[in-house]
Amino acid sequence: MLQKAKTLDPGLMVRRCVACGYDGALLRGGHAEICARCGCNLLKRPARSYAEMEGLLGQPMTLDEPLSSPRCQERLIHRWLVFLFLTAIGFIALLYLATATFSV
Repeated sequence: MLQKAKTLDPGLMVRRCVACGYDGALLRGGHAEICARCGCNLLKRPARSYAEMEGLLGQPMTLDEPLSSPRCQERLIHRWLVFLFLTAIGFIALLYLATATFSV
């Protein structure tokens, strides 16, 4: 089972842009709104260290949208319907191929 790390390498604590990996001084202080290298919006996707991304610090990453929001639930239902539709199509194709194979 995973546990919190007792010792962390200082390299794991360096904050980097999640898009390009830039680890400049502005990212370390948290003062930049955009990445100096790639232009990533750091307000929407804040710079994180490897330890933060992997949960080694005990702070879980939060979602922008709570799971109980209507939009999130609507997307979940849509994904399940697509999954069920594709599963049904796959089952029908498999049944068609099995019927064609055994009827010869």
